[in-house]
Amino acid sequence: MSSPDADAVPYEALARTIERELELICTGDYEQLATLKQEREELIDGLPATPPACARPALQRAALMNKRLEMEILRLREALLLESANVERVDRTARGYSPPRERRSHVEATA
Repeated sequence: MSSPDADAVPYEALARTIERELELICTGDYEQLATLKQEREELIDGLPATPPACARPALQRAALMNKRLEMEILRLREALLLESANVERVDRTARGYSPPRERRSHVEATA
């Protein structure tokens, strides 16, 4: 049987992985984030269905970091939506200053 500290090692690694994901999302390093996501999934796949009691602090930290990660993703999403709306507004404004286009009939009527 392994020691309690050894049983908590994969859970500590999971918490550190989520902390690193949070750092990467804050710095905008999305390529590295994709790699880390794969590592996280592999870590989770290797965990037992029922965690040992000694893993509780690491799991609590992981849950907190995961919530912060979700909040940061939502914040970034909101910023992107606002920027997109701003781009659309600027585009409409710019089109308002362009010279009017000559309307051409799509159908030639000759008699």
